[in-house]
Amino acid sequence: MGGIEGLMAESKERWAKADRRAQGLADNGLGDAVKNYYIRFVPAGVVVLAGIGTIGAVLAFQGSFADWPSYLLFGVMLAGLGLLVGGLVYNSKKVVPAAEYGRVDVTLSLTGEERKQIRRQIAGKAAIIPEQLTVTRGAAVQMRKALATQLLLMPFYPLLFIPQAVRQVQRDEPFGWVFAAFICVLMVGIVFLVGDFRRAGRFLARTVEQSFPRTR
Repeated sequence: MGGIEGLMAESKERWAKADRRAQGLADNGLGDAVKNYYIRFVPAGVVVLAGIGTIGAVLAFQGSFADWPSYLLFGVMLAGLGLLVGGLVYNSKKVVPAAEYGRVDVTLSLTGEERKQIRRQIAGKAAIIPEQLTVTRGAAVQMRKALATQLLLMPFYPLLFIPQAVRQVQRDEPFGWVFAAFICVLMVGIVFLVGDFRRAGRFLARTVEQSFPRTR
């Protein structure tokens, strides 16, 4: 078999492998898990850990509690480390059980152009291809799971670098503004991650009835 028939056979085989990997994949509440983390655990964790870190620094350096703003940087750093550990724990306890996402990349057998086509469908930049829907939905679930994990860990980085930036700026050192710019880049990155996460969620919600058509 050669020529066009051979290429078509190869394409069908690639999509058949992808379809088998996509079977059973589902988002069972990733949006709620991430939302609860940011609404409940991040604010509470930052306040509590920053307070503990600040008080601990005052006591460790035998300072005055009236000068607590001078020790707040230590509290912010502790909050950042706490969110890193807490994010990893929360991911294993709440995010991992909230999705059936498989162990192998759904699009592993597809070409680069085919993967790009799937990403465009998920992002709403291309029309949905019904024959590819199972694969595209599976890819969206895996994408959303990966983004959810990244979103849990992202708050760690700004909190880690904020003390460095403040300290450098206070000393009028040029690297302070480098740290500040890096923090801004991280915040922009979080915004983009949230956007991709929500677009994948909207795609799954929009196509659920197409995947499971109603019987008449």
